[in-house]
Amino acid sequence: MAKKKEEATALLYKGIPLVKRGNVIIYGDVNDKYYLRMSILKTKMLGEVEIPQYLYIELISSKDDKTVKKAEREDMYEALDIGGFWLQEALEE
Repeated sequence: MAKKKEEATALLYKGIPLVKRGNVIIYGDVNDKYYLRMSILKTKMLGEVEIPQYLYIELISSKDDKTVKKAEREDMYEALDIGGFWLQEALEE
């Protein structure tokens, strides 16, 4: 009996892919004109789960891999709030 191939699916936040590898979170598609890169600088433990506490956010141009905007935020919600706004605004241009 042949094994069925499993399709890889990314976590979506507001319909946009959100992928974590190590201490870096990519929000958006790296093949689009812009994407967001969030580096986790500090974490805290909530029970047995590690939660990002302090993040460095960068809006990156895919064309030349240059940082267009950058900021630091104290939690994941704030980081996705400002970063999501930047990304949406940049992709609409």
